[in-house]
Amino acid sequence: MKKIVFADICMRDEQAFHKACYKGSGNAGSNYAEEVYYPINAILADKLKKDDDVKVVLVQTIDKEDEREQNNVKENTEKFKAELNHINESINAKIDYKEVCADYNELKENHEKRIMTILEQMEEDAELYGDITFGPRTVPMEMLCAFAFAEQFYNADIKKIVYGQVKWENNTPKEPQLFDITSLHYLNSLTYNMQPDTKEEAMKALKLFFSL
Repeated sequence: MKKIVFADICMRDEQAFHKACYKGSGNAGSNYAEEVYYPINAILADKLKKDDDVKVVLVQTIDKEDEREQNNVKENTEKFKAELNHINESINAKIDYKEVCADYNELKENHEKRIMTILEQMEEDAELYGDITFGPRTVPMEMLCAFAFAEQFYNADIKKIVYGQVKWENNTPKEPQLFDITSLHYLNSLTYNMQPDTKEEAMKALKLFFSL
């Protein structure tokens, strides 16, 4: 089955963009013992298999008025590719990279552009992976919207959406944690599709979901 990976590219420079080891942290179940810039690559190190057909969509945010940040995005895009290529040396999956971009603003038109740009990379019956660690705060919401659309209309299988968390001390990341937040996608689906007769029944269904 086709795997499609979506990752937001970091806009920070090398002083604020560091590697971390996420093995055994959080609830994402990563077993990868090396440090990575992008948390999703720790997951792919475990999930990719020989001859897998993988499309990696690197979602860039471009500030047209800040050349420094533009250079950061270019450099951090190459870091993602180099990192995953290194991991893939011992796996030999087929990986194709796609770079897509949108402006650095939160106008309605730009939200629409980001969502449509993501959806244009969807394919029928694909497994989807997402990394929402970096990028503007609205990109995770846009990615979740696109994933919900793909699940319903492209028969997509949402495998894992991750977020890497670190604590910063003297500009150095400490206590890295890798979290699987895929349940938030399914919580959205539950909320939109439930049809209870009362709000009390809706709350009961919600509590049942949280107990699973």
